[in-house]
Formats: sequence, C-alpha cells, structure tokens
Amino acid sequence: MKEISAGGVVYRNRNGKVEVQLIEDRFGKMTLAKGKMEQGETIEETALREIREETGIVGAIRGPLSVIRYQYETADRVTVQKEVHYYLVEASEGALQAQVEEIKGVAWYAPEESWRLQRSGGYDNNDEVLRQALQKLGYAPADAADGAPASRFPIWTPGQSVASFIDHTLLKAEARAADFVKLCEEALAHRFFSVCVNGRWVRLCREQLSGTDVKVCAVVGFPLGAGATRAKAFEAAAAVEDGASEIDMVIAIGKLLDRDFDSVQRDIASVVQAVQGGALVKVILETGALTDELKQEACRLSEAAGADFVKTSTGFGPGGATEADIRLMRASVSSRLGVKASGGVRDTETAAKMLLAGASRIGTSSGIAIIGGGAAASGTY
Repeated sequence: MKEISAGGVVYRNRNGKVEVQLIEDRFGKMTLAKGKMEQGETIEETALREIREETGIVGAIRGPLSVIRYQYETADRVTVQKEVHYYLVEASEGALQAQVEEIKGVAWYAPEESWRLQRSGGYDNNDEVLRQALQKLGYAPADAADGAPASRFPIWTPGQSVASFIDHTLLKAEARAADFVKLCEEALAHRFFSVCVNGRWVRLCREQLSGTDVKVCAVVGFPLGAGATRAKAFEAAAAVEDGASEIDMVIAIGKLLDRDFDSVQRDIASVVQAVQGGALVKVILETGALTDELKQEACRLSEAAGADFVKTSTGFGPGGATEADIRLMRASVSSRLGVKASGGVRDTETAAKMLLAGASRIGTSSGIAIIGGGAAASGTY
C-alpha cells in the first residue's frame, strides 16, 4: 500500500529580509506543514492546501525539495510505503493562524534562527529539507554547508561529568512505587539525563519529575523483543501518552537471526510511527546474541526505519556493552543516530571507555557509583 503526503518550507520577504515559517506541533517539536493527498489532487495541490489549512497562508510553489520515503505497519498489519513530497513555497497572502486541532502554533523566523530551532528541536528527516530550502534562499548554515549535518548528540570529553550522559535505570520486576520515587530523587540530585523504567511506572516518574529537565525513558518489548509488532507499537504509544520522551525498544532478535530483514525493519518502523515524533526511539540490538555482520545489519535497519539511537543490550541477555561493539555500531550509523552503551557498565572507568569509544549515552543502574568514582556490585544493570 502506498501513501502520499506533501507540504513545504514556506518563506516570505518582509522589509527586504527573508523569513521562514516553522510549526510547533502538539508534541512541542518544530516541524513543517504537510498532510495526506486527497482524491483528485495533484501532489502540488496537496502541499498548498495543507499549508493553507494548517497555517492560514496562501502560497505559490517556487521549486521542489526533498522527497522523504519510509515504511510502517498499521495496526491491522498492512505495510504502508510512505512518501512525503516537499516544496519551496513563497507566501503570497493570508495571516498566520494555527490549525489548533493539529498543532500548537506557527511563526516566522530569520533563516539562521529557523535552522537553529530545527537542529535543536525538529524532526531529523526535516534537516535535509530545510537545508535545501535555505540554500535556495541564499543561506548556508555553517554545519550544513557541506551537506553533512553535525552530530545531534553531545560528545563527552575527559574531565567532564558523565552524569548528563546517564539513563538512570530500574527495570527489576519486583521494584515497587517507593523504589521509583527514590530513583527520580537520585536522578534529580545527581542531574542524570533520564530515568529508564518499564511502562507501568512511566506516569509515576513523570509526575515526580514534572517541571525538571530529567526525562523519562520507557522500555518496549522488553527484554525479549519477541512480541507482536502491533503490541510493541501500542506499548510505545501508551508510554508516550503517559509522559515518556524516549523509547528503548528491543529488536525482533529471532527475526534478525533468521535474516528476515524486512520484518525487522517494519517492526522498528511501526514503533517510530506509533510515537509520531513524540519521543526518541532507541533500538536495543542484544549484541551478545549477534555476529558482527548482524550487528551492522541491525544498525542499518534501525536507521532506515527512522530510529534515533542504536543500543547494545537489555542487560538481561547474553553479554553486555563492549568497546568493540560501540566502535562497530558508531561506524555503522550516520551522525544522525546516537549509540547507547548498556549492560555491565558499573564503574567510572568502564563508562569513560564507552563514551570515548563513541557512545552518546550510558544505560545503567550504577549511575551513583559511576559518578562517585567507585564500582557497583556485580549483577546490577
């Protein structure tokens, strides 16, 4: 099944200066106007209609931009081949008016500011679209001039605290409400990046962390990755609704070992689609069960499916994070993706080695020991 959508980068000339339109969607992310093609429309007509309906602006197409392609699986297991066509559109009339049912707001920005907002709070697959539009308008952001965007995630340097790189983790089945309250208190006290929990505890953690910078990460399909794709998608969407801003999903390990790569990619893409950009998606590979060839293939499939990170291990399977695997995974994905080291990272020295090898994040239940310069007991995540 094929599904076509269209939209555009809208600009205007005001007092001799160019301004670019960006939308803030209902998840608080910066994005571009777009929507599905209706019967009898051309792709160009769809783009202009969606811009008008979502933002109140009537415009004229000045040229084509990128076409974004990906696939996802619906709840009734239909595979959809999705195409989104983007155009450079000059505003001709109308006043900004957000379609409140779909988006929070819409505004005009200077080209440099639009790029900064896209890079810091936009969807990754819009980077190339906006870059092309800005170049056509005569602007070339410094980190986009060569067509290769800089890494999205901070890079650790020796001497820097590792706290902001840690997902403070509690995934034990027997953990109780008081344990998660304590987890959140520790994350706040030590300024960890997030807490990582099972879906049952997302809402409690979000309530504990409301108004803070500490995020909530939820695991999906954990720890086996063997659940139905539609169940994973539902679980991810429910976690985002409860307040998760990151999803750590377990790849379909058996399907990967069977080399059923199309099925693996659809599984990941369905979770990416289910969260609708409301959360980053990390794909747990369970590297201890894979050959290097399959680790590389899993990285490729994760990126093709639209994921944001690849992650080593659940901590419940064979083996854990290794420097060699971090280097291999870092080399197997573009700078658009992060790499998360998890499983057996229990002391400061190991955490530093993982970060120097190319990890963007550390998943561990030993965060306090790590930042304190000690080592946690064996058997912890």
